[in-house]
Amino acid sequence: MNHISTDQERAMKHGFLNIILALVAIGVWATIAAGDILPGSLPNIIMFDAVIIMGICGVSTLIKMRSFNLACLFFQIGIGLVAAQIYLANASAPVLYLIPALLTIAVILLPLPLFALTCIFHALLIVTVAPGAQIPPVLTLIVAHIVIVGTLKRYFVAELSISQRFQDYAADQMLEARESRAKLVQTTKQLQEYQERLRVTNQKLEIAFEQAEESRQLKARFAANVSHELRTPINLIVGFSEVMILAPEVYDQPLPAAYRADIHAVYRNAKYLQDLINDVLDISQLEARHLAIVKEKCNLRDCVRETANMVKDLIAKKGLDFRLDIPEDLPELWFDPVRIRQILLNLLVNAVRFTSQGSITIEITVGESQVVTSVVDTGIGLSADDIDHIFEEFYQVDTVNRMLDKGSGLGLTLSRELIRLHGGEMKASSPGIPGQGSRFSFALPTTSNLVAQMPTINHLSSTSTVQRRVLVAHEDEAVTAFLLRYLRSHKVVACNSEAEALQTLSRFEPDVLLLARDHSYQRLLDRARKLDFAPNVITLPMPSGRAAIMERGVAEYLVKPVSRETISRALARFEHARAIMIIDDNRDIVRLYSQTLRSINAGFRIRTAFDGATGLAIMQDDPPDLLILDVLMPGMDGFAVLETMRGDERLRQAPIILISAKGASESITPNIYGDITLERRSGYSPLELVASIQALIDGIRQPVELNASRARNAPAHS
Repeated sequence: MNHISTDQERAMKHGFLNIILALVAIGVWATIAAGDILPGSLPNIIMFDAVIIMGICGVSTLIKMRSFNLACLFFQIGIGLVAAQIYLANASAPVLYLIPALLTIAVILLPLPLFALTCIFHALLIVTVAPGAQIPPVLTLIVAHIVIVGTLKRYFVAELSISQRFQDYAADQMLEARESRAKLVQTTKQLQEYQERLRVTNQKLEIAFEQAEESRQLKARFAANVSHELRTPINLIVGFSEVMILAPEVYDQPLPAAYRADIHAVYRNAKYLQDLINDVLDISQLEARHLAIVKEKCNLRDCVRETANMVKDLIAKKGLDFRLDIPEDLPELWFDPVRIRQILLNLLVNAVRFTSQGSITIEITVGESQVVTSVVDTGIGLSADDIDHIFEEFYQVDTVNRMLDKGSGLGLTLSRELIRLHGGEMKASSPGIPGQGSRFSFALPTTSNLVAQMPTINHLSSTSTVQRRVLVAHEDEAVTAFLLRYLRSHKVVACNSEAEALQTLSRFEPDVLLLARDHSYQRLLDRARKLDFAPNVITLPMPSGRAAIMERGVAEYLVKPVSRETISRALARFEHARAIMIIDDNRDIVRLYSQTLRSINAGFRIRTAFDGATGLAIMQDDPPDLLILDVLMPGMDGFAVLETMRGDERLRQAPIILISAKGASESITPNIYGDITLERRSGYSPLELVASIQALIDGIRQPVELNASRARNAPAHS
């Protein structure tokens, strides 16, 4: 297919004709000039023919301006006639061979009809003027010229078409490239605008996230502050009403019968508020990510039976059947027994509250990857709307209107979140028909879903998927509980004495021994080094707040709220104590402790003070057998009283029970000092050494970052 455009073809033909005309004109002028210069003049006939040819070229040039084909045809016929005239005048056969040259030009310049007409004209002309002997070679030469030139023209046109096609393609590509470049420039500009918008959006998102995080922390802190502020008055109400109910004799006169029902109501409602405050604190800790679970390898059957024993009397009083459907081959699970008992107790109490007849059943089913515990009742059941909202905070079922039957509205929310912390899930179901009750189920994984991920470096792909066995030995239960809580990625067993650790060592076969630097565990280390599995030994400083307080000479440390049972258990250590001193800046708390002590033993001689200086003055005159001391007091706090007593010979030996609203780990040892060492009998490979160094470096936080994190996450206390 011819890809050369008409304009291009016309321009090429015009150029070729111009060249032919120019060459012929130049040749004729050269011939005339040669005749004038060379000796002897040319014949007149030749001069005449030269003039004629010049005229033909000129006329052809003029005609070309109007009709290209007519100019070419005129040139062909004119030159052919001149060639025939020269042949007739001189009988020169070579002149006839100009005709094939003319046809060569015609092949190139003329369209096929005009070319055929030219061929017919020249053939007739040759036949007319040439003798018979000259006709065959001239015609043969004409045919040869036509074939050769026609073939060359076809090839040349094809090559030109290819060249033109590539040129057009290149032009199109260049145009597309220009358009693409323009689009690319425009896209780049848009991308820059989008990047700027994205950067601004990211900044806004970061600000919004920080504000949301700050709001969440403020919300959790506000809930904790309010709850702690409420704890003191609620504890006073619970404490006094508990003393009135359980030991009314401390008031030296009987409690009027008309007051007893009211006191019981006050006590029950105060306990309800106390439970509500505890739930709010747990929820706030969950939201602030401060609440952790302490997993142990426990038997779920024992945990369920212990919880069932706590509520069986309550169920029996309501006339309900209580059933336990527990399989015998129940596997041991890793869970926090305190939290699971809390969840079960909440579900059972709810079942009792909403069931007036029938039964309550605890069912346990074992699956491949989880154990499902269900509490099933035959109570009023739940509607579809209730099931959709039952786990929301402060949601109450509409059918319960009496205050005594209402819960806090947080128990199920807290229970579900605690189950999620265990790696399980909690669900509720009910047919929605009265008498067919409801079913609350929670699933615990049969294996720990928490996998330790060790730090890696670029050339080490050593992500650990192995759960290590860790044996922790420390005399302070607070330390072991803390490590159990936060070493959740591994299987941890804690021992609070060297003898207990020795018994556990061979049975547990730990991969790592975690020991405190400030304690001697020589027998344990000697035994461990003789074992075939040779556990790694990590020694590090582990000073707990409780241990630090005990080092100050404190006999017992209690954290508020302090119940009558807690005080009674603490006093059991001091059988010979009769003279007891109480120092607390809250007068109501002092009176509550006094009444509680009298309810425990009427023979106690109790003295009180509302600040540290007054208490020291009273004790110096008459040293007590036991001191109950509050930590947070204006002026001279509890620790200042302790220091003063340690410097007084008469007060130095007095046992002290320290009471505070803060836990020991929060009020003591904000920073831990000392060396951390790792001992491995089999040594380290180079890659293991580098991985250990990398893990240690990655675990170190800069002081600025640490302080900022503490400032953001520090819980509020009263």
